[in-house]
Amino acid sequence: MFSLSDRTDSWQNLLSGLGSARDKSTYTHLTSGHTLSADYLEQIYLHDDIAARICELVPYEMLRQGFSITIDDKDFIWKGMIEIIRDALVKSRIFGAAFIYVGVDDGLTQDQRLAPQKIKNVRFLNVLNTKDLTHHSFYDNPNDAHYGKPELYRLNASYHHRATTIHESRLIPFFGTSTLDARKFPPSILQRIYPVLQQFHTAWQATAHLMTDAAQGIFKLKGLHSAVASNRSEDLLKRMELVDMSRSISRSILLDAEDEDFRRDSYGFSGIPEILEKMMLRLAAAARLPVSLLMGQAPAGMNATGESDTRFFYDQVRAEQEALKPKIEHLAKIMTAKENARVIIDYPALWQMTDREKAELRRMEAETDRIYLQEGVLLPEEVAVKRFSSGDFAIDLSSRQELAEDERADEP
Repeated sequence: MFSLSDRTDSWQNLLSGLGSARDKSTYTHLTSGHTLSADYLEQIYLHDDIAARICELVPYEMLRQGFSITIDDKDFIWKGMIEIIRDALVKSRIFGAAFIYVGVDDGLTQDQRLAPQKIKNVRFLNVLNTKDLTHHSFYDNPNDAHYGKPELYRLNASYHHRATTIHESRLIPFFGTSTLDARKFPPSILQRIYPVLQQFHTAWQATAHLMTDAAQGIFKLKGLHSAVASNRSEDLLKRMELVDMSRSISRSILLDAEDEDFRRDSYGFSGIPEILEKMMLRLAAAARLPVSLLMGQAPAGMNATGESDTRFFYDQVRAEQEALKPKIEHLAKIMTAKENARVIIDYPALWQMTDREKAELRRMEAETDRIYLQEGVLLPEEVAVKRFSSGDFAIDLSSRQELAEDERADEP
């Protein structure tokens, strides 16, 4: 009977070497990579267009058409709220975490729990990231629902302000990724895809270097070694300059028929476009984005529309929007000082229909309404209210009803 230490839960073949010490693949293992610093992440975002697109695409799509807030059946608008939330979402993806610091007048210090019922007004909404904040203390009561989570944050000192301790209730957190340790900030989304991003740019840079040598001129000269050995290098350089000058001026080359020869060799680029395409797919998979949106290119190939990828992406964006709702609701309750208010967040549709799709939808609705009218399920007035009381095709039904009543009154 084998002991636990002697067991190997894998396949082995001693004859072929599969799974044994002769198998090279058994030496492949994961090593902990270098953690990217906040300053380096900032530089990547500022100077790398692909990294910036990866960080911005989802937040911009989430809030592309904004959202509406209704508090106790009344519309609520705060100027600049969408821009502040978008900024927090983007920075959470760059740095791993970002926070909206809600500055309110509630008569308490910043290191005390926020008192919503005492809020007089909201003075500011500032977006902070992991460069601005550090963990100060954590909830240490095992019987508390917040056990292990940060209780106080320290706003790092700078030239403009002194270090300040802020209670977590005054901060609305945004996390770009998940973390296994609540005592640490989550990693940036760029951390995990950094090796793939590196390989992607290396492939494109290598291709760009190949383009500079796409066609290489080769000049053959009889007695080259003896000329170099006899210190006639200057004469050789002058001769090559003369050849290049004559080629540029007359588009022809003057050569000695007996001693000289010139040809141009072209580099073959077959297979490179396919490799670059696979690199794009690999990067899109790592970033969890459709390659058509990440690279800004139309889908290629027969019957390729990219519609399925785009719809799948929009489903992900819709899920992110739903996850964002509690944060917006919490922020709205703080800004209105109504802790028990009924807040409704509504997002417009992500998928915008074309004119042809809109016309087809109206045709199907009209056909459905015709069946309902024929079967007596609905009255004409009910159909009118249902289809034309709101939306893009809204009409003034009250004036229409008045005209109908006038027509009936004029009838004998």
